[in-house]
Amino acid sequence: MKQPSLNTITLRIPELPPAVFLDNGGEMNAIPLQSTDIVAISIFFYGGQWVQTKRLQSDFAMRQIKSGTFSLSADIIYDTLDRYGATLTTGAAMSYCFMQLTCLRRTLPNVLPLLTDIITSPAYEQQKLDNEREEALIAYRLNQQKVKYVNKRLFYRSLLGTKHPAAQYPKEEDYTSINRQDLLAYHKDFINLSNAVLYVTGNVDDELVSIINNSIGQIPTNTGKQSAICSETHMADKRKTPFVFPEAPILASSEMRHEVSIDVPSVQSSLRVGKVLPNASHPDYPALYLATTILGGYFGSRFMKNIRERLGLTYGIGATFFTIPRNNVLVIATETTRENVEQCISEIKRDIDDMQRNPICDDELTNARNYLLGQFCRNTETSLSLSNLLMHQRAHGFTLDDLLKTQQQMMLLTPSDIQQCVQKYLSTDTLLITAAHGK
Repeated sequence: MKQPSLNTITLRIPELPPAVFLDNGGEMNAIPLQSTDIVAISIFFYGGQWVQTKRLQSDFAMRQIKSGTFSLSADIIYDTLDRYGATLTTGAAMSYCFMQLTCLRRTLPNVLPLLTDIITSPAYEQQKLDNEREEALIAYRLNQQKVKYVNKRLFYRSLLGTKHPAAQYPKEEDYTSINRQDLLAYHKDFINLSNAVLYVTGNVDDELVSIINNSIGQIPTNTGKQSAICSETHMADKRKTPFVFPEAPILASSEMRHEVSIDVPSVQSSLRVGKVLPNASHPDYPALYLATTILGGYFGSRFMKNIRERLGLTYGIGATFFTIPRNNVLVIATETTRENVEQCISEIKRDIDDMQRNPICDDELTNARNYLLGQFCRNTETSLSLSNLLMHQRAHGFTLDDLLKTQQQMMLLTPSDIQQCVQKYLSTDTLLITAAHGK
């Protein structure tokens, strides 16, 4: 039977309307979705763990922000959200925090006052914080008995230095010392509309903009009153001057290998291999990202075929980038039995060395490209996934155009380009190796 022909996917990004500036100067970006009655309002706040002055500050500030305000109890908040079929999620990442309200359009006027109150005046009640701390401390103690969790901390502390924001993992005393004043201080400095960007998903028309402007747009800020549709030039100027993250020198360990044992039974050992690499603005980033995908970025990668399928040393192994301000961290992670750790390390290095010595074949390059093309489509095809993508891009000073350009460049890379990139950046002598073992 003749196989059907495959159509080539044309790379493109959604054309979004110009941003709107609310009465208080807050920037609102629409992600239109005409055939839905659902509205999602995502509020992005610059900052995250990178700018906190105390461990756990950003995480607990976002966990507790919807647990009561000065005028509304937590019960009233949850009952109101439940009554109108709305959901409110919050979170803190390395370089930003976010809130996302999802509800039906007809119920939005009923829940928006709730959202504005939560943004502006969270109570951070000490009793609720105490309960949260107790639960988090239990989870922390349980994680301390897991080799994967212990090795993750060891890896980033060894690679970046114990004082680097991305390696500031909490200790037990941090859970007991974090207090209400810490959360109020973080809220004052970072969880405010002067430090925020809104992304609105749904059937965004003038009426919806007016509803949002009459609530969120009236929250006091220090950005000034400038209600108007902004021009493309204005938006470009804003994006050239993003939030400036404080400098964080990388003070890596001089040793290239670290191991630790924990006093709990564990059949598996955790293994991590990696190094610090340039961020997405660097001209070599597309080749680095594609090379990482070929090595361990998807199920058909070299690591999976060799270490998992051929040798059976692990259930899974992956290579990915962890993005931090100004840099990316290459992380190769797996779990295996203690007696197989050395063989795993040798095989990881062998796969990388092979890519340095020999250009990859066309089929391998095509498979990796197709996988990344599928990922690009999934990340941009739905409004909610696009909203999350936009927040991530914004946190690091990039736009959808930058993402599209990177994807287009990856589609044009040759086996020789990949080989030269691996030779330049991934010498196995420069890779940090950490391992954690149980009894």
